[in-house]
Amino acid sequence: MKSFFLILLVVSVPSLLMAQDGAIKKGGMEVNAGLGIWSNAPVIMPVHAGMDFGIAKDISVGFDLGWRLYNQDDWKHSVLVLQGRFDYHFNALLRLKNNWDVYAGLQLGPAFITASDDYTGTKEGFNFVLDGVFGFRWFFSGKMGLNSELGITGVFPDIANPPALFLNLGLTFRVK
Repeated sequence: MKSFFLILLVVSVPSLLMAQDGAIKKGGMEVNAGLGIWSNAPVIMPVHAGMDFGIAKDISVGFDLGWRLYNQDDWKHSVLVLQGRFDYHFNALLRLKNNWDVYAGLQLGPAFITASDDYTGTKEGFNFVLDGVFGFRWFFSGKMGLNSELGITGVFPDIANPPALFLNLGLTFRVK
């Protein structure tokens, strides 16, 4: 067991020494991509990709492109979403180590929904999707990290269907 912890220490120290401040800086750019898990219906592995831009201390804006396919025995339902996002980064407030980034924010944007004829949920066509997210990133090198976001999403004006919870996991690449 001591050998395991010694190996872990030897592998971790260089990453921690190379790590930059976790929160995105003003003028910074990050690319995110990953897969997700959803709480409602049988969703086939949703995917997402996007970019974040640091616009001020502890604040970033960006966009996220997501796609998910629901596949039930008797119906199919596909959602393509392009959302603008606004995030507040809590690193300074929480005095986090340099390789962590903890943030919360909102995403809002249009969704294009298609469904088979026998689907009774959200109407096909153009809708708006609003998400609330809480996320973190762990940078294991100065330019690359793991990310995770827990969120709640809803399609508006479709009030009849309850919001869904989601968990996104992926990679973040610091471009600038």
